[in-house]
Amino acid sequence: MNIFRRRRAAASRVAAPVLATYSTPNWFQRHRWLCIVALVAFAFVYSAFFTLIGRFLMLQFMIPLIVLLFLVVWILPENDRPPTRLMEVFAFAYLAALLCWPDYLAIAIPGLPWITLLRLTGFPMAFLLLMSISMSPTFRAEMKERLNAVPFIWKALVVFFLIGLASVAWSGDPGFSFNKFVVALVNWFIPFFVAVYVFSKPRRVIWLGHILWGIAIFVSLIGFQEWRHSQVPWAGRIPSFLAVQDEAVLRILAGAARSSTGIYRVQSKFTTSGALAEFLSFALPFIIHIMVKTNRLWVRLAAGATIPLVIWALVKTDARLGMVGLFMSLLFYALAWGIMRWRSDKTSIFGPALTIAYPAIFTAFITATFFVGRLRALVWGTGAQSASTETRKAMYREGMPMILKNPVGHGFGRGAETLGFVNGNGILTIDTYYLSIGLEFGILGFIAYYGMFLVAIWQGTKFVWRAPRGETLYLVPTTIALAIFVIEKSVFSQQENHPLVFILLGVAVALMWRAKVDEAARDAAAADDARAATEPAPRGL
Repeated sequence: MNIFRRRRAAASRVAAPVLATYSTPNWFQRHRWLCIVALVAFAFVYSAFFTLIGRFLMLQFMIPLIVLLFLVVWILPENDRPPTRLMEVFAFAYLAALLCWPDYLAIAIPGLPWITLLRLTGFPMAFLLLMSISMSPTFRAEMKERLNAVPFIWKALVVFFLIGLASVAWSGDPGFSFNKFVVALVNWFIPFFVAVYVFSKPRRVIWLGHILWGIAIFVSLIGFQEWRHSQVPWAGRIPSFLAVQDEAVLRILAGAARSSTGIYRVQSKFTTSGALAEFLSFALPFIIHIMVKTNRLWVRLAAGATIPLVIWALVKTDARLGMVGLFMSLLFYALAWGIMRWRSDKTSIFGPALTIAYPAIFTAFITATFFVGRLRALVWGTGAQSASTETRKAMYREGMPMILKNPVGHGFGRGAETLGFVNGNGILTIDTYYLSIGLEFGILGFIAYYGMFLVAIWQGTKFVWRAPRGETLYLVPTTIALAIFVIEKSVFSQQENHPLVFILLGVAVALMWRAKVDEAARDAAAADDARAATEPAPRGL
């Protein structure tokens, strides 16, 4: 009996011959019943623990389901019909949810994150992007081509998020940092890649410009109604299923006024007046671009009429960053217009005159901000804002040694807690995003984060110098908005508009790719014309 057993064991170790197009069963196929038993046991234990403690750790219990979802996406069969059209629909729906709907009006279920309109559009958009990448080789090739228009940007973005993921490991509160990482992954990382694809298609960037214009009017009108009654219009009228009983939400609904002056600060649908001012300063270059470059007179007049409304809303926010964004929009766009006019129309004297005189104009404006009383108050502030200025100086004095002491960072989302400053309401606060990035992600994270924006601004400026045509002219307002973002982050740390900023970063990459394609086409056409001009005419028979 032992001999027969040894012979059967030896035979089982010898690989049987396999016909062509067939394969031998793998380990999982040979032990399928063992796998089924293990799966049933895991399901039993998982359901038992979920019944006992699931309502306290609901988010953690959703992790296996999320992993299973990613596995399903990964094993999808390949085809060249990815759901890009539906992804595009969700991209614009996400933009509308971000900028038109207060994110604090949400459905709150105990143990789960708030179910917001932004998440209801953002997660399907992310899922559709992953499906497209998994399913379609053509989509992957197209994305690779577009991203490599400026490869440093997407590589720096990937490095930044890898650093953010690694920071979860040494964070003082890993659960909190991981939650912040997931939120940033859906609201920063994914929108960038979706924007690269969507806004590389014809007319999409024109839609974006007009959407930002319309939303700027919308939130400014809400701000006007809020200014009349010193509270947002929906305060006291929120349906019970959207009323989140949270201290931060109640504080937002109560409105805010500067403590030193008592002046009410308009915030519209945003959570703070600073976030409203930041958005309007991003939208203003697009409004100016529409006013300058459109061929229809009524559109120009309407865009011009919008600018005073936006300026009024910026003033009513009582935020210096809004005034900085306003003046930077005007000054940067004037320079861009002069350069493009000089490059495209060699007979015009306005473009060269404005470009050559621009350093003197810029210097005169900066000088005026120090000596003209009203202008100095708008840009640099008065005694009412001196307290916030001194607080920022104190933050830098405390924060810089912390960054140097721990150059790898303290964990995603833990910048304010690490710094330890509190405002008058006893709430942790940090007033400059430069410190936030340095404290959370360290020196390398700081370089990767701001490096991708600075490279986008520099490359966008180079393309503007080459005088792009058609829709690629939207590189002008996009680059200006990114420059304003980098400047304003020195005095503003809130992340409410970050999804829009990463969308604009993706728009910049898409437009630079389109500009390269257009330049290549023009060079090829010029080469064909030159070759045709030098070839001898054919002789007649």
